[in-house]
Formats: sequence, C-alpha cells, structure tokens
Amino acid sequence: MSKLQKKKPISEKKKQRAVSENTTASSVSSSGFSSSKSTIGASALKAKPEKKLADATSGEPNVFQKAMDFFREVKMELKKVTWPTRKQTTGTTIVVIIFVFVIAVFLGLFDLGLSKLVQVVLT
Repeated sequence: MSKLQKKKPISEKKKQRAVSENTTASSVSSSGFSSSKSTIGASALKAKPEKKLADATSGEPNVFQKAMDFFREVKMELKKVTWPTRKQTTGTTIVVIIFVFVIAVFLGLFDLGLSKLVQVVLT
C-alpha cells in the first residue's frame, strides 16, 4: 500500500472486496472489459480484461494478485520520482567521495594518536 493511501480496517476491506466482486460481475460489458475502477488507482491505467485471480473459497487475493498489485503500485510511485540529472549525480558523488576521505584521514590520525598514547602509558 502506498504511503499516501490511508489504511482501512480489515473488516472494511473485506466488505469493499465483496462489493467490488459483485459489481465487477455485473459491470462486464459484451467486449469483456470492466467499467469499474480498482481502489489502487486503476483509473490511471487503461481498461483491461479482468481476470479473477482471487481464491474462490476464501475471498482473499492470492499471492499472484498481491504481487501484481505491488508491482502496479511500484510503477505508479516511480512515475512520481524526480530523477537527478547527470551533472547533479556527478557533483554529489564527488562531494561524498571527498567527505569520505576527510573522515578517513581524521579517524586515521585519531587512531594513530590513541595507539601512541597507549604505547607510552604501557611502556
């Protein structure tokens, strides 16, 4: 579930699935496409033929349905990402590498100083 969507109590989700299954069965047109919209944001996707992947005995979506929902949400979220340019990526990479070297030198000198101090105290 995306972070922007509010989590609903489980009982309400089950009710919503039961209602959507009933409306999906009645809203299928002669061409085999559904006019109902999914709660995950299928309104942004083109209408596709509906395949019932949910387990008929429990009413819960099976592993494949959950995986498809997950990847659909991932695709939607990745469309919202503002990707950095090549110049921005190069600049921040150089800053990180320089910062790592500065910290390494500081820690190396600090370690060297402490080891010399311990040698003086123990000898």
